[in-house]
Amino acid sequence: MPPYDDFQRYLAAKVTVDDRALNKDVWARLADGVRPLHARPLRVLEMGAGIGSMAQRLWRWRLHPHILYTGVDVSPQNIIHARQTLRAWARRQGASVLETQTGFVMHTPQRQMTLSLAAEDALTFVQRPEQQAAWDLLIAHAFLDLVDIATALPRLLATLEPGGFGYFTINFDGLTLFEPTLDETFEARLMTLYHRSMDARFIDGRPAGDSRTGRRLFAQLQKAGARVLAAGASDWVVIPREDGYPDDEAYFLHAIIHTVHRELAGHPELDRAQVDAWAQMRHAQIERGELLYIAHQLDYLVKREGSQQGKHLDDEGR
Repeated sequence: MPPYDDFQRYLAAKVTVDDRALNKDVWARLADGVRPLHARPLRVLEMGAGIGSMAQRLWRWRLHPHILYTGVDVSPQNIIHARQTLRAWARRQGASVLETQTGFVMHTPQRQMTLSLAAEDALTFVQRPEQQAAWDLLIAHAFLDLVDIATALPRLLATLEPGGFGYFTINFDGLTLFEPTLDETFEARLMTLYHRSMDARFIDGRPAGDSRTGRRLFAQLQKAGARVLAAGASDWVVIPREDGYPDDEAYFLHAIIHTVHRELAGHPELDRAQVDAWAQMRHAQIERGELLYIAHQLDYLVKREGSQQGKHLDDEGR
């Protein structure tokens, strides 16, 4: 069986999954909110930027004609991959590319995006004095369910100018489904323990995850001083077509099964042979184009409460 732990390939494979999943009403509200800023560059900071997929999406989905984008990710490998691939991608979009000290500028006669990338812990980066109240839009994509939101949200929101927007997407919310069912009782237990492992995750001694982040964000965002402008489901739904899974989504599915297996293969409450057999059967279903996968998630658009500037950033004055 080939390895399924190429994380950069996984991130690339899930781009099409995320494109379908992202809540289009929440995105439309974001686009409406930043429209009053079209006369000047939109300052965008992304936490957990990965290989730059969201930066590409900002361009592909035409959020704003002039974007100043900075992406931060703790993984040097992710940032190296992004630096190696984004320039070629920009040229495929028909854009000219101009090198800068921290990245590059891609531009056409109608649009421009300046991209800078940094390999650094996101929660360390946002505590720098120069990052306070410095951004119009903060993006955290598939990120907030990997941190302690009660601690992280106040620090993240502090990077926004009063009235600035937070676009927080693909926040897992406690439901994972694989069909067809193999052994309903065993699989229910497997998923319960898998979700519980998210709740028990610590990184560098800090809580780092919550299997119900999606629903809990609503109250935590308001507690941290943000107004929720829009929210909606952003479920991952991956199904086979007549000719198999689209693009590289079969690899995405293999990586999901690999992750569950790696997390639970040695769990004291499970039989190792049964977990191994489950993973082997699921991988085989993917190869045959039989597996359906669903994960429930939520997207949020918020505004940092503050000065009168918020009335200009939010065109509905809310």
